[in-house]
Amino acid sequence: MKEVGYEQIATVLETWDAARFGSNDFDNEFGMVALERLFELQPRAKKVFGYDQGEEVGKSHATVHATAFAGLFDSVFQMLGPDLEFIEDILRQVGRRHKSMGVSPSFFPYMGQALVHAVEKYLGKSLTAEQRIAWEEVYDSISNEIVKNILQ
Repeated sequence: MKEVGYEQIATVLETWDAARFGSNDFDNEFGMVALERLFELQPRAKKVFGYDQGEEVGKSHATVHATAFAGLFDSVFQMLGPDLEFIEDILRQVGRRHKSMGVSPSFFPYMGQALVHAVEKYLGKSLTAEQRIAWEEVYDSISNEIVKNILQ
């Protein structure tokens, strides 16, 4: 996994905590904002969530995944640091799971944009350009590790 600097990690953790504490149902709400944005950016991603089986099925799967999505990022962010071996093991498992679900590696750049969009929604204008760059760098490092395992 590509190492990310301490400043970027600290920035992401700080802004993540600020966003988290603004909502009583953060995991579901944040995850849904990110997924809705993903579907706008890359409509083909809806198939992974079962939207091809009907709107109700898709919404049900997306709702479950929204909470898991935010929870996964919360866990990964808390593990970021000098010991990358543990987090790499987790991201390998995440990559294998995504592969088994038929997630295309091409969706990951869109998911990164959707993630930053959701953070911006929660923090509003208080998200600075430096913070945005930190989010992009941390997400790129995490997603590259997941994609590497999808492609294996």
